Amino acid sequence: MNDLSISRSLLDPDLHQSLIQYVYGIIGCMQYVHRQLGPGMPEYIYQEALCRKLVKEKFDARKEFIYHPFFDGEQLESYIKMDMVVIMPRGNVIIECKSIKTITNKEQFQTFGYLRGTSFPIAILVNFGTWPKAQIERYYYHDDIIRAF
Repeated sequence: MNDLSISRSLLDPDLHQSLIQYVYGIIGCMQYVHRQLGPGMPEYIYQEALCRKLVKEKFDARKEFIYHPFFDGEQLESYIKMDMVVIMPRGNVIIECKSIKTITNKEQFQTFGYLRGTSFPIAILVNFGTWPKAQIERYYYHDDIIRAF
């Protein structure tokens, strides 16, 4: 892999719209969980509630997903454990749940590390600790470049 790049350039409008549609149902489940529980719960409560809602909506959601990254072409024994991964036909979606005052670079870089470590194309960083809406950030990873969408 090359050096990680975080691009501030805009995505092609058609790709942008396609990505929004791809995660539309997942985002809806996040919003539903936030409306039901509100802010102030521990992170693990939101994780469980979101996983239950996703499964109820027929998504293949897997909580505390373990992945062994590759280094020099070999899979490592060490692993990363993501809050959740939704298995999807055109590429898995990483979900990182938080319950904090606001998302900072720390949470973003953790999410970027998961994207790079797995090569999954999409990650959603959701913060259930905000009001009146959950803070949701979506990222697309392709050709060693991460873009918000």
